Amino acid sequence: MNKIKGGCHCSSVAWEFDLPIKTVVKCHCSMCRKLQGSDHSTYAVVPKEQFSLSKGEDSVISYQATEKSYKNFCSTCGTPTHLINGKHFPDDFVLPLGIIKNYTDELAPQIQVYTSEKPPWSNIHDDVPLFS
Repeated sequence: MNKIKGGCHCSSVAWEFDLPIKTVVKCHCSMCRKLQGSDHSTYAVVPKEQFSLSKGEDSVISYQATEKSYKNFCSTCGTPTHLINGKHFPDDFVLPLGIIKNYTDELAPQIQVYTSEKPPWSNIHDDVPLFS
């Protein structure tokens, strides 16, 4: 199995997971845009049993975004580290693609969601299926 590694900007928090994963989602919903501070978010959906926090558990703080969803981030630098999307992926961690250290082809976006909520100037990738 391939280990994929990631972590925060200041290196206080690090994690890893094994391939294969469930999917990679490019989301345009307003909540993801606000939580990531970008025009969309792209994240890997990883079964919880394939994920391990290898460094900095005491540096991770959590924000409850909804009744079922949490955003975990580094208390030092503010980088989002891993999220829980209880609505769509209750048994998985949702990992922002931007903090992965060793990208592979398996981490290319596989679906795009909530495209109706995207900003008008944000482009959709024609080669990635739409599910919204």
